[in-house]
Amino acid sequence: MKQLSLIAGLIAAALILSGCPTVQSDAYKTVVAAKAFLDDQKTKHPECATGATSQTCTYLKQATSAKDALIDAGEAYCGGPQFESGGACQAPAKGTPAAQQGAAKLQAALNNYKVTEKDLKGALGQ
Repeated sequence: MKQLSLIAGLIAAALILSGCPTVQSDAYKTVVAAKAFLDDQKTKHPECATGATSQTCTYLKQATSAKDALIDAGEAYCGGPQFESGGACQAPAKGTPAAQQGAAKLQAALNNYKVTEKDLKGALGQ
């Protein structure tokens, strides 16, 4: 868990510090907010860590998986030797198929997290 937090922090820092296009900035902000929100909900619902199958626990698990997928999409989009060692995002060159596909996948992961977060908040009555 600590390693995941470190990875999320590195990705987030790299995305924000690289003068990112909107999708990267949105992904960064969402990962930071998602981590705080989900950690808070996990603290409030410890039964979910023991395999409870309530609607809240199901949505909490889905939102956590969606956040992790967003992190993975950010890593795939920004990946490269400089990024992997804590440097700036190394996004594909603008206008290339790789840039378009990477940005689309990052946007899809971002949208997916937002849907799962909305479902979780609905289950929580928020």
